Amino acid sequence: MHRSLILLIVFSLSLSACGMPKISFEIAPPQNPDEPVGAAPYATAEPSLSLRSSSEEIRRAMLESATTWQSIWMDGTFVGYPMDGSATPGPVLREQVWIDLPTSRFRLVSGYVDGQMEKFKASDGIAVLEMNLQTGQSQSNPLPDLGPEKHFVPAYQPGSIYPQPLWGQMETTLSLMAFPSDFAQSEGTFKPLAIELVADRETLMVEWTYASNDFPSWRMWLDTKTAVILKMQNFGKEGAETIQSETVVNQVIYEASFADSLFRAPASPPQFSDVTGNPVTSSEPVPTASSDPDPLREVYFFVSDHDQEKETTQLVRVPGSCAAGLRLCPEAEMISPPFDLNFGLTQLVWSPSGDAAAFSYPVGDGFRYGLFLFDPGSQTWNSLAEFNFIDPPVWSPDGNWLAFRVQDGDGSEEIFAVHRDGSQLTNLSASENLASEGHPYMLNGWISNNVILRGRGNDMVYLVRVEDQLVRSLFDAPWTKSDLIPSPDGYFLAYAETAEQNTVLKLLTPNGSTARDLTSLQNASIFPIVWSPDGASLAFVSMAGDPAHGQDVYVIGQDGRNLQQIYHSDSASINGLIYSPDGRYLLFQDDDATGRHIFTIDLSTPQQRMLQVPNLSLDWWWLAPSWRK
Repeated sequence: MHRSLILLIVFSLSLSACGMPKISFEIAPPQNPDEPVGAAPYATAEPSLSLRSSSEEIRRAMLESATTWQSIWMDGTFVGYPMDGSATPGPVLREQVWIDLPTSRFRLVSGYVDGQMEKFKASDGIAVLEMNLQTGQSQSNPLPDLGPEKHFVPAYQPGSIYPQPLWGQMETTLSLMAFPSDFAQSEGTFKPLAIELVADRETLMVEWTYASNDFPSWRMWLDTKTAVILKMQNFGKEGAETIQSETVVNQVIYEASFADSLFRAPASPPQFSDVTGNPVTSSEPVPTASSDPDPLREVYFFVSDHDQEKETTQLVRVPGSCAAGLRLCPEAEMISPPFDLNFGLTQLVWSPSGDAAAFSYPVGDGFRYGLFLFDPGSQTWNSLAEFNFIDPPVWSPDGNWLAFRVQDGDGSEEIFAVHRDGSQLTNLSASENLASEGHPYMLNGWISNNVILRGRGNDMVYLVRVEDQLVRSLFDAPWTKSDLIPSPDGYFLAYAETAEQNTVLKLLTPNGSTARDLTSLQNASIFPIVWSPDGASLAFVSMAGDPAHGQDVYVIGQDGRNLQQIYHSDSASINGLIYSPDGRYLLFQDDDATGRHIFTIDLSTPQQRMLQVPNLSLDWWWLAPSWRK
């Protein structure tokens, strides 16, 4: 049974075991408002529960449980049993929870007992951070005003239930057991059965039976000093003798002082730990980098600690197979460029064969740029050109040429091409065969050995042959639509066309003989558009008119079939969308509640995951990824 479904069942049973009570999320006043809350020593008082306790005394102890402690740490397991009554249990789930009542702070981690983590959730008393540890995605929301009472004591009013306010932000089985008042507000009878030790604490085992039932719905082991539930068996809403689920607290510690860092975004992937947050199980050994070529080549990206006082940025690479989630990542390998990384970053641009990457970057004061060619084997950088500003270049399909836009900083811009060895640097946009009224020209990519130039001044699209600057018009009429994105083989040109409230993703052959509408989106833009390596599919990012609605990543076949939305971003910060060399995965950068990270999606599943590397902190920004072809 899926974990979230199990927890939902547990909670719904706890609130509905008395039939259909009125559930209120308003804070009820204390039963005795004149009595100072917390007057008794926390978690160290004499036992308030015993075998002689009456049903109402047990109920009262559970209602007042939150007044008996200030902080609590619990480590427990949950197992569900099939509804058909068979004895084979389901998977065993593990959860840990830290709660600091005076500051309304909490932390919880959950997953499977084998160490596979699923969820992290924490509040620093101001905001609530929730992180899916399988995908890496996170979200943050303000912590609601929980009212003046930290130690909540609901008034017992048969037919009504007032859930503990802080638990309403946690919503897990173990955290509910820390606040037993929810179980004490339904009409029924508590029956003491025995005194037993659970998690090295003395507990009173009790059964609770709803007033109209013959069999108990719950069996609970209550800490005799605090009434916190340390073990719980569920028999179902109607009551029965067959256990449906069991939750056991294996460790509990009261009144510990928690470090502030426990309630913040984690710097490394959360694991099960001790009360201080130190991992209690040794993690899998970090694999060493293999000398054998990776079938998925390598992923390159930048990491920055973005600390204003000591900010540093590094270029790193990891095996493509680990980025795809096919194996654990070794430590990232650091790559040393011949310039300091002090300015804005763009992706490395890989040649079609993946034997080299081009990269433009400031080489001085931020205005003078160099165009470099990086050799991944020797890790050497060769300077090809220098201008005031150089945009990220575009490779020719044969991998012999690079085309790029340069700017002089005074409003002038030109399109250049250079051979990969640094020779034949040519200003293509200065060709006398180009219409003068078209200046300035935009670079739209390559078709074969021809650069696609589009005139801003006349909207005409031209092909310029790089060897001899021969110019010919691509279309007879001006092109007033968005930029053209050529497929790898140059057979199709992809573009987005907006009409009224719809944006349509379209394909066109360069000779204009074939046009195809792939998909239409309402009230949304489409950018960027990227082709798969084999040209069989396209990926694109859609953003609604209101950026607050975020962005979505889609994939679609070049025949217009199999449109899939595979990712949603709340932050509208998707950057660097790129296919893996085999076309099975998508890679991109996105922002979430924990920072800037890199995500991959398996298009065959589609399953998403956040890239995690042993020697790189999740506190850093992970930027401008590229996948070597």
